[in-house]
Amino acid sequence: MKLNKTILWAVGGFITLAAIGTLSAPRLSAAIKAAFVEVVIPSKPFFDTMFLANNNPQSVGSDLGTFGVTTITLTNFSQSTQQVFIFAPVFSSGGCGGSGSLIIGGGRPTMNVYVQPRSTQTISYPTPLVFAGIGGHACLAAEVTTLLNDGSVEVTVNGFVN
Repeated sequence: MKLNKTILWAVGGFITLAAIGTLSAPRLSAAIKAAFVEVVIPSKPFFDTMFLANNNPQSVGSDLGTFGVTTITLTNFSQSTQQVFIFAPVFSSGGCGGSGSLIIGGGRPTMNVYVQPRSTQTISYPTPLVFAGIGGHACLAAEVTTLLNDGSVEVTVNGFVN
């Protein structure tokens, strides 16, 4: 009889422990996940637009930290296909998006995007495309490399600065 009571108490204890674990596990899991997400996801969202009306490069971004790009949207207002070169800029003076900025070169990451006439193309990155910065400037630059004589190209950049 005493052995049956001990077994019943042990089984009851395990059931109680399982019930407590089941109820608190989602909270514990959520707390752990929130702690990791807080460290990984940057806290400063970024949005800016460049209007490329000639073949001179322009830049957007932050002069601080690391720039993670989540979406690049290119709109071609021209009647011909346009090639847009996207890169990390190197400055001789000025900085990201400044009016006195002089872009003299570029680094990685780089890409060429062809945008059809009078159309919009969106490039999304599920994991942000990272521009770590060259010379202390975490920026993205764009330049139309084809003959642009009858319109313009708009480049919109979304992302985060960390």
